[in-house]
Amino acid sequence: MRRATVLTRLCGGAALVAVTVAVGLALVRHDAPTPRWDIIEALGVAALAAGGWILACRAAPTVRVESPVPAQASIPRSLRQPPHDWGLAAGVVLTIVTPLAVLRFGFALYEGALTGLAVIVGIGLGFWLLVYVVTDLLGHRLGPRQRVLCTDAAAGQVHAVRVRIGAPIWKRYEKRGDKPGTIKAEHTHWLEVSPVGGGVPLQVYPMYPAGGGTGLTRTTTDLLQAGLQLGSHQAWVCLPTRWKLIEEGLPVALVADTGHVVWGELSRDAARQYLADPVNGAPVNLHPTSPDHPSLALAGRAKFRQDLHGRQLVWLLAAFALAAPALLGAVAGFPGSLLCLGTAVAVAASGLGVTRRAGELPGEIGWTVRESRDPAIR
Repeated sequence: MRRATVLTRLCGGAALVAVTVAVGLALVRHDAPTPRWDIIEALGVAALAAGGWILACRAAPTVRVESPVPAQASIPRSLRQPPHDWGLAAGVVLTIVTPLAVLRFGFALYEGALTGLAVIVGIGLGFWLLVYVVTDLLGHRLGPRQRVLCTDAAAGQVHAVRVRIGAPIWKRYEKRGDKPGTIKAEHTHWLEVSPVGGGVPLQVYPMYPAGGGTGLTRTTTDLLQAGLQLGSHQAWVCLPTRWKLIEEGLPVALVADTGHVVWGELSRDAARQYLADPVNGAPVNLHPTSPDHPSLALAGRAKFRQDLHGRQLVWLLAAFALAAPALLGAVAGFPGSLLCLGTAVAVAASGLGVTRRAGELPGEIGWTVRESRDPAIR
């Protein structure tokens, strides 16, 4: 894993802006005469900027373990929320909007009934996905359960336990598949932390974002970064005082002595011993929070992954190859409209492929991978 730098942000931002310009031209000037050199030039700039982004990401400094710091006896009253991932949000939105722009451009080439139906269905589905993703990525950065913990910390008290941060774990569990003769793999991620006073290590699982879904990959990578950047550091595991009013997993804020805050979840069974006395049920491990102790978010990451973005690049090159004859005016009418439909499918497939594979492959160096299999199929 590598840190984001000024160069990675500039190149990545330039690529997104150039693609936005190309998509905007396709939408606003969809009926302009071909060849469409304006769109081709914008896509060329995007390709150059994307190449610079890849090189900048590969040259960025790696995430290293922070230097040891003195133990912190206090817990921040204001727990830092995860920052918005504007680059991810822009990339996902463009992946949805680009096929819509291509379909609109194709409809201008051939205004047949079939093409019109494809445009209407594509725009309706794309608009629904766009609203969902924007709500997911740009809405609340914390879900309702995590906001309970924030409120409790702001009120002055939380349950807290001192731990030592351990390794980020990626577990692959194989079991019988849904179809006869097949095997299905389940993937689970967590950050292992060990209570300083002794006891069974705790498994901090990824936090499900407010909107669920898309942001889960980001919160999973937060745990990986915490293990790489804060490994062997001591921290406070903070839990809400109103934990009895929360169903399912309990929200947890891992507050390192460096001030960095990492959000996750603990199972109720694992957390219960640190919340209530097993004999009389009285609250235990209550600690006050302090307004004088600042909290920090983890540093930004350089997001290029060859195993993910390499495949995406192939899909995008195929999309441009399909669109090029229509943009140059070499193919018009119904054939040109079909090429635009293929382009839209290729762009959508590039985004779906990244989303699916990000949850299946431990592509980032740093995970401790554990594999096991259902005894019934051994």
